Parts: sequence; structure tokens; C-alpha cells
Amino acid sequence: MITLITDTLTLLIRHLIIRKRGVTKIKILIASYYPLPALGGIWSYVSQLKKRLERLGHSVDIFSQSPDLTKYRIIGQQPELQSSQIHPFITRQLNKLNRLLPQNSNLWIYQTELHRYTFELSALYYGLNKYDVIHAQDVLAAHSLYRIKPRHIPLVTSAHAHLSGDIYYHLKGIHRNKMDNQINAMIEYQYHNTLEYEGYHSSDFIHTQSKWMRGKVINEFSVTPKKLFTFPYGMDIEGFLRRSEGESFVSRPKDKKVIIFTGRLVYLKGIQYLIDALALLKHERNDWECWILGEGNLKNELQLKCRQLGLENEVKFLGVSNNVPHFLKQADIFVLPGLQDTQPHSVMEAQLIGVPIIVSDAAGLPEMVLDGVNGIVVPVGDIQQLKQQINFLLENEYIRKMYGNRARVWAQKRWSMDNMVKNILAIYKQSILGKNTTS
Repeated sequence: MITLITDTLTLLIRHLIIRKRGVTKIKILIASYYPLPALGGIWSYVSQLKKRLERLGHSVDIFSQSPDLTKYRIIGQQPELQSSQIHPFITRQLNKLNRLLPQNSNLWIYQTELHRYTFELSALYYGLNKYDVIHAQDVLAAHSLYRIKPRHIPLVTSAHAHLSGDIYYHLKGIHRNKMDNQINAMIEYQYHNTLEYEGYHSSDFIHTQSKWMRGKVINEFSVTPKKLFTFPYGMDIEGFLRRSEGESFVSRPKDKKVIIFTGRLVYLKGIQYLIDALALLKHERNDWECWILGEGNLKNELQLKCRQLGLENEVKFLGVSNNVPHFLKQADIFVLPGLQDTQPHSVMEAQLIGVPIIVSDAAGLPEMVLDGVNGIVVPVGDIQQLKQQINFLLENEYIRKMYGNRARVWAQKRWSMDNMVKNILAIYKQSILGKNTTS
């Protein structure tokens, strides 16, 4: 009884302070089921958000799996709990309670369960009571944190991706001959679809970066629109542009234009369509070269495809680079023919450098490009249209430069980090006030 009264008084005092002075300095836990730091947009988002929030006087911890997959930890803090210390306990429980998932029957789901419970126990080890708000970066983290966090601490989730859609395209990449309904019936898809549903419904508020993602969360997962805030990512524009300054360490081929793709080499990025379109383009002209920056499970298949189509000399696989702006500075056209993307940082970066963009009309991509104004949008999977539009931009230098200049202006206004941080803080404030009101 004494503990209950104390907790109630604490919440009441906290609520009155927030009401009177607003949320001034708050302690935030940013949490990810997936490894951080990592290459790609999520780490850019998380690291920049932490930096900006701390500059405003807030306290931010990042809890995630380590890049070597050996532990979940708060980045930069000691001690660190090794996953191997708790895996035996979890494994025993999984084998006891979940006989439908023995270790060798479905390794993917089994490993996900193992990591989910490792995430939960590690979070309990570090403690959650000290935070004012928890900000999950994926639905798996959201559902796990909901199960273990104190009820008075609000949970905000950023829906960076459509998880079950990602799983669908991953499975499609493996099972090319299966029909949609067959893939949707697979246990791997059903399992992740359920986790996505639980993650959204575990959250007090959800941040979506595109209208497309907002519609997915509302219509496919029955989430009330009142829980959703929709606004775009921001970027450290000045910092990114500084990285592009100075003489570039890469040089373009003489008398050739450069087409560039940056991103993961996976099925849902649609890079297989780019290769097919370039094979068609080669029959019409050879004054171009394509640079592909990135790694992924399709790399070997794509390289083989290039050899089979006679594109070995035209398509260069350049791996992962920490100096993407220097490659973008040398490019004439950026292409992302994706099957599903919410708001990829690769498009934002190309726009800021002033590279004209071609994207597909899938998912959130057409919200990032004004077709015929600062770039081109083509039907997803239509390699003839993709080839024609690449050819159009190669042919028209004036249009290329106009689209690139307009893309730069659009990006500098649209991808404001200050606006994003202001909007994130508004979600935090509303979630804290809401929890204190209902606690």
C-alpha cells in the first residue's frame, strides 16, 4: 500500500511539473531489436536523433543488439551482458514450451524467438524504470518492451518498415515460382505478420514516414488513426554536404554518363529490374556505366546475371562505401526501382547532392519524387519503361540538370532535421502526458 501511494504521488508530481513547464528535460531509451550501429538509414536516423536531443538537454540511451550479434547492450555503457550467458536458459524454455518449434524444424523462427527473449531479459537486466519514454525502432522491439516495461512508461514506435511486406519479398526472392497466396500462407510470413500486429498494438503512439505506411498500419493492422503521427525523416543536411566537399577520390569514365544505385542488394530493392533494363539499354547506346554500391544476398546472383547479359564491363559492383557523397557527385542519374520502401535515405542523399532520380511507383517512393518536376516515377517492375526513362535522361542534359537542381531545393526544404526532432518531441510529450493522465 505504501509503495502504491508513493508511486501515485510521484506520478502526480511529475504530471504537474510537465503541465506547468512542459517537457523540458526527459530521459529517453531508443531501442532496436536489430544490430546498431549498422550501415543504412536506421542508424543515421537513430544517431542523429540522439545527437540533436542531447543538444537540447535531453538524455538518450540506445539499447540494441551489437553488430557481432553477441549481446544486447546499451551502447557505450558497462557492464555488458553476453547473450551466451542467458541463451542456455532460453533454449531450455523454448524446447519445453514450444514443441512446435524444435531447433531443427524452422531455424529462422527459432532464432527469432531466441533473440526476442534475449532482448527482453537483457532489457530487464539494464532496467527500464529510469526512463520517461521508450522509443522502439521496430515492431519486434515494441512488442518485447511492452511485455516487460513498467506500465506508466509510454512506448512510442517508429514504423521504419512494413515487416511482413519485407518478409514477403524475402521469401519471394527465395521462392520465385510461388504464387502470392502460397507465400502468404507460409509459416514464416504468418509468424512475422502476427508479430507486426502485436508490435503496433503494443505501442501508445506510432510514427510513420509516409502516407503509404500510415495506410498499411491503419488498414491492414486495424490500428486507430489517433495513435499515428505521420511526418518525414530528417537529415543532418549540413553535415552530409560537408562530407561531399573537396576533391572527389572517385573519377567517372571518360565520355560516359554514370548511372548509380546505392542500397542493399536484396530482392525488394528491385535491382534485378535495373539490370534487365540496362541490358535493353545496351542495345541502343553504350555511352554509360552503372555503379552499384552495396552488399546483400543477391550480389552473386546479380553478378552472374550481368555476365549472362553481357554487362560485365558496363556494371560495376563497388561494395559498401563510407563516402557515398563522393560517388553521388560523379553520377548523372540515380535509380531505385524498389518493390517496397518507406522513405529510403539513399534517395534523400542523392537529392541533396542534386542527382536526378528515377524511382518506381511502389510503397512510399512516389511520395519522395515529383514526377516530371524533380525526377521520374515509373511503374514497378516495368523494365521497358525504366529503360526508356533512363535513356530519356541520358539524352537530355538540360532536363537532367533541371531535375537535379529542383531535387536539391526540394530535399533541403523537405528533409529538415529540426522539423523531425520537433515532431518526435511532440510525440514524446503527448505520450508522457497521456500515460500520467491514465496511470
